[in-house]
Amino acid sequence: MSSEKTKSGVSALYPRAKYDIPGRNYGIELLRIVTMLFICILHICTRGGVASRVSATASPDNFRMVYFLEALTICCVDVFGMTAGFVSFKKGLRLRRPLELWLELVFYTVSCTAVMAIFMPDKMPENAWFKAFMPVMNGEYWYMTAFFGLLIISPLLNVAIQKTDLKTLGVILASIMLFYSVIPTFMDVSVFGLSGGYSVLWLSVMYVSGGFIARIKKPRPVFTAAAFVLLVLVAWLLRLKDVPGILKYTSPLIASAAAALLMTFCGIDPKSHKARAVIGFISPSMIGIFIIHVHYLIWDLYLKNAAVSFAEDNVFLMAAKIIGSALFIFVSCFLIDLVRRGIFYLLRVSPLLSKLEAATIGKQNKSG
Repeated sequence: MSSEKTKSGVSALYPRAKYDIPGRNYGIELLRIVTMLFICILHICTRGGVASRVSATASPDNFRMVYFLEALTICCVDVFGMTAGFVSFKKGLRLRRPLELWLELVFYTVSCTAVMAIFMPDKMPENAWFKAFMPVMNGEYWYMTAFFGLLIISPLLNVAIQKTDLKTLGVILASIMLFYSVIPTFMDVSVFGLSGGYSVLWLSVMYVSGGFIARIKKPRPVFTAAAFVLLVLVAWLLRLKDVPGILKYTSPLIASAAAALLMTFCGIDPKSHKARAVIGFISPSMIGIFIIHVHYLIWDLYLKNAAVSFAEDNVFLMAAKIIGSALFIFVSCFLIDLVRRGIFYLLRVSPLLSKLEAATIGKQNKSG
């Protein structure tokens, strides 16, 4: 009886029908899941310290494998920016999603800071509580800070994407990529405030690129998947040749790989209702997975150099440990975020924010 009650309670919090919605692009939702797994793998290689411990001379096989994994996964940030533009360029001014995202971010920063205050008070950084309640304003998360900056200007970008002639938009984007990506990469410089891609400006370029991709006729997924593999291999080989600037967010090869991956997944349309429900159930937690494992409690105290010993293993064991550790981060953070989603559901956060959006933006639309 208790198991039946538990099952019905879980079903109430996470009803299957809620995640199998007609008209939803489940290829894009699947891409979000794959991209977040890419981010976890990338962070194990970089923040985990594996990339800093492999050597082209002392451990050439490990060196090649680590940088292959980095070449494969580093497009993740560009993909997220493009995906935002792909799904949102037709939308007008929105209030609910930015506020919900803000509440999710503050929920985790405050929760993690409270854990540190109780169990590790000596590890508390300076101004910890201010940073917890104002995570975007103090730049605690570079990506979230840049993404909120993007959300603020996205209505203007949406108008530009919608109203600009497709050919003209393509020419403008090509010019932007030439001066913001191609030339800086091969001159090994960072200009125009791009900061190597860690900026609102670069995310905005990716957002417009995603909107452009949404408007054009996409090739068959098999061709774009092949293009993605080819671009990754070229970037990897150039990195092995020590060509500077190749494995960066602003690299033209990495941005092109992100575009190819987006076009591949937007052409995927799972027909199974169960598969759609599973994808729709998992994908809302992707931002939560990112927020949790990049919080300084995890990022500085647990993840930093946590995987350096992997570099001492043989190449296949090292790769298995990197991917296994990434899966552990992904699954454990996902389970934590399920709790957060349950709390938000019980508190009716989304309906309340929807009413707030209707009461504010709706009134402005009527008055206009």
